[in-house]
Amino acid sequence: MKDRSSSQHRNEGSADSGRHAVVVGGSIGGMLAARVLAEHFDRITLIERDHLPEGTENRPGVPQARHLHFFLKRGLMAVEELFPGVKPDLLAAGSHLLDQGKDFRILYRTGWSPKMACNLEICAFTRPLLESTIRRHLLQDPKITIVDGHEVAALKLDESGERVEGVRLRRRGGEHEETELHADFVVDVSGRGSKAPEWLQALGYPAPEETVVDAFWGYATRLYEPVEGFSADWKSLFLLNRPPYQPRAGIIQPVEGNRWIVTLAGVMHDYPPTDEDGFLKFAKSLSSPELYRAIETARPLSKIWGYRQTANRLRHYDKLARMPRGFVTMGDAVCAFNPVYALGMTVTCLAVLELREALREGRGQVETLRFQKRLAKLVAGSWALTTGEDLRWPETQGGKITPKVKLMQWYFGQVMELLPKSEEVFRRFQEVNHMLKSPAALFHPAVLGPVLRQAFSGKLGQRTVPQAQEATARGRRRSTTTSTVALRH
Repeated sequence: MKDRSSSQHRNEGSADSGRHAVVVGGSIGGMLAARVLAEHFDRITLIERDHLPEGTENRPGVPQARHLHFFLKRGLMAVEELFPGVKPDLLAAGSHLLDQGKDFRILYRTGWSPKMACNLEICAFTRPLLESTIRRHLLQDPKITIVDGHEVAALKLDESGERVEGVRLRRRGGEHEETELHADFVVDVSGRGSKAPEWLQALGYPAPEETVVDAFWGYATRLYEPVEGFSADWKSLFLLNRPPYQPRAGIIQPVEGNRWIVTLAGVMHDYPPTDEDGFLKFAKSLSSPELYRAIETARPLSKIWGYRQTANRLRHYDKLARMPRGFVTMGDAVCAFNPVYALGMTVTCLAVLELREALREGRGQVETLRFQKRLAKLVAGSWALTTGEDLRWPETQGGKITPKVKLMQWYFGQVMELLPKSEEVFRRFQEVNHMLKSPAALFHPAVLGPVLRQAFSGKLGQRTVPQAQEATARGRRRSTTTSTVALRH
């Protein structure tokens, strides 16, 4: 298939023979998946609905691209594993490598985060810079071709009706004529808007059930130029919600070009305004005046963009009795987290590494349902934590507050109370936050001991665990619990 409208994104030297894989979605996950597939297939075609920019411009298919983005350490490690050189390229372009301890100033409910070097770096950048950098590295592989400005209309099955053997494409914004593209393997990494459930139903296969948990977060973002000579003891400032009287949060993070990206957030429909006066008033209402003072005299460099598509959404492909062979779906197309947790890109990186491992084990073949079950296990811990935190808020829709959820809410509430007070707990929490360790690490004696001492000390009124659970339940009705954003920081 030749599409000269996309020739700037094509490698014309690749041969039209051998095993061919198709990737649906040209965002971060799609590009990483294409890189992994290139280890086992002779040709890879990546299909993207948007017309991709040549430089670092935003594009319509990533509406959240103008907002805060960064890689947690595990995500950055994964990208470097797949694309050696991306990290130095990002830094050379002005991205920032921030130590989660010494470069951040985070206001928790009980105080400021400890100032300490913890060797847990966050790489901060704008989303367009990240995409363009990875795309440049991706297209160095002659096996890989990007066809942009097209969308997948359907999957195509072989004569048995049991295996996918290609896709049907159509140009976006043009005639509805469809073109068939043969493929030995198809990977859907097209994000929240994935049409895979509809594709499956059209072929007579069941669509997956969905679980949606929505606490109705919204946020607004603006770029600023710091005042010349601005000085502070932080490079990134994060003010968390402070229940019960403060449902709002805000963050300042440096990005390339000597700029700040400033994001304000609110939960339970308390959306930050996108007008000048409203944005500043919202900033002034946060739990500390420090963010407002920093931007009060800074020079705005952009308009204010709002975003409210923040529901957690899990599609249960792992529970399907049947799916066509030669097709898998992953990334946000399977599990999309509330963006305030900053989990999406890092979890997608880990899913791509899981695909790599499955391909290696199967010598270039992947058993569809087994892979979907592997992905379900991969995201299960993060899903439980994020939705458990969102379920603290009384207006949250979806999900169930089981006794297990109540106990976890109580325990992690105790951990959050300890973060400003204990460097050891803070470090271990951030290791989980950066996905270097599983959530089970928060039950290590170095954390469990302080939690129990705190819970049963006079500081919390001698509450027992059941009493604390009941307090949490009451707090949920009054929005008196720990912020969901806090879970990621």
